[in-house]
Amino acid sequence: MRRRALRTASEQATIDPLVDECRNFVRSLGLPRVASVRDLRGFVEERIGQPIHIAPHDRSDGSLPCGMVITSGGANYIGYDPETSTTHQDHIIAHELAHLLKGHRGELLAETFDVDLLDDDLLATVLGRTDYDEHSEREAEAIAGFLQAHVISNRPASQSESADRIARTLMRRNT
Repeated sequence: MRRRALRTASEQATIDPLVDECRNFVRSLGLPRVASVRDLRGFVEERIGQPIHIAPHDRSDGSLPCGMVITSGGANYIGYDPETSTTHQDHIIAHELAHLLKGHRGELLAETFDVDLLDDDLLATVLGRTDYDEHSEREAEAIAGFLQAHVISNRPASQSESADRIARTLMRRNT
């Protein structure tokens, strides 16, 4: 099998300027050295000034996207599919953290879920993979890739050697 030649940075920017913008955005964040994307939660909380809770959500009936952010009562709740691989879960979480870092807004909860489950005083919004414009989706995907690449390249040496090969392959697309 023949390998594709690596593109120079200027060629990549010509192909998709959004990727270059996202790369520069992630570089500008001054991310801490962490062992996992999940460990970026505290950094993102400080940056956006709101707490973030990360937990699996049940999507057995297929009604929920594989990842989403619900913002309610001044807190953000990231849900991810527990039935997928850890690598995919980490990408979902990175994608949702990217939405929060960029300040993307979702749909009103009333349009997505049964609002009778919530207190009337709560205003909640939801970001799910199919509920926002393509630019926000593409931006979150690119930033998620760069967040994961940061984690992989900044893990302690003992973890770098055993880092998930699948994650490194996926990251090669964005770096």
